[in-house]
This record gives sequence, structure tokens and C-alpha cells, in this order.
Amino acid sequence: MKNMLKRFWGKGVYPHQLSFLLDSAVRRLILSPERLADRLQLKPGSQVLEVGSGPGYFSVEVGRRVPSGRLVLLDLQREMLLKARRKVAAAGLQNVSVVQGDASALPFREASFDVVFLVAVLGEVPNPGACLRAAFAVLRTDGILSVTEQPGDPDALPASTIRSLAAEAGFYFTQRFGKWRSFTLNFGKRPPVL
Repeated sequence: MKNMLKRFWGKGVYPHQLSFLLDSAVRRLILSPERLADRLQLKPGSQVLEVGSGPGYFSVEVGRRVPSGRLVLLDLQREMLLKARRKVAAAGLQNVSVVQGDASALPFREASFDVVFLVAVLGEVPNPGACLRAAFAVLRTDGILSVTEQPGDPDALPASTIRSLAAEAGFYFTQRFGKWRSFTLNFGKRPPVL
């Protein structure tokens, strides 16, 4: 219990034992699933990857927005994925699948997603640059990378750091939503130089 509480206040992977806090109604005041989904420019047939889905706080709404598409939830922790799977099943969603894996080595084909999004995750990844390079590889040419940070997260990265890491991975900045420490940054893939 002591280590779990230490992790809650410190840096690193969020403990699955405290995942109920990620589903808190208070979190809606910071960023609701509906508002986040609005920022992702989803289409009904979009192929979407949520990196670090946790217990699926945003997943149900995103899954609803892509009824003829699919949403893949990727998380390092099996326990988080089990919670997310129960949540999307209870919502009756058939277009959502779960994959346990590492955000820096995404186990998907190149150019297989229209949208890749991360919420309060990038700072938890030991090598955020590798994570963004992996996202670049699995995104289609006209795909969108969306990175959201929230206040209170000890792993949160500043917008300037995210923009720099994204540029190094081959992305260009397109849009910002939110203010101060609660923001979403969207990026497009820079076309290859001929």
C-alpha cells in the first residue's frame, strides 16, 4: 500500500489499484470524454489508437464516435485493460479491442491508424521520443497525433517539450485546445522530403 501511494504522488506508471480515481466525476470538470473526443476530429469510420488507455475513461465516448471504424486500446498493464474491456462491453460497443503493449514499440502495421491519442501518458513513458516515433510509424499520411496533458499529473510534460519531441519525430503542430496546464496539442505528419 505504501508503494502504491508513493507512486500516486510520484512519477511513473499509474498504479492500476488506484484506477477508480481516474474514473472520478471530478475529472469531468477538467476534461470530459465528450470534449476530448471533439478535439480528435473523428469520422464514423476512423481507425483510432488510444495509447495508455488505463481503465477506459475516454474510451467509451471515442468508441461511440467511430461506429463503422475501430478503436484499439493499448496499455502496459493487463489489469487496466481488463477494466477498460468491461467498461466498453457494458456500453455495448463491438468496435473496440485491447492490446497489452509498450508505447515505445507499438505492435501494429505501419500506416494503420487515422488517429493516435494519448491523455496524461507521454510523461510516464521512459522514452517519450521513441513513443512519438512509433506513433508516427503507425499513423496514415493524413493522420492526427493528439497529446493531452492535465493538471495534477506529476508526469505532465510542458507544451513546449511535447512540440519539440513531436517535431523531432516528424510531426508538425496543427492545433491547441485548452489553457495553462490542461491542454491538447494536435499534430500532422510531415510529408517526406523528395
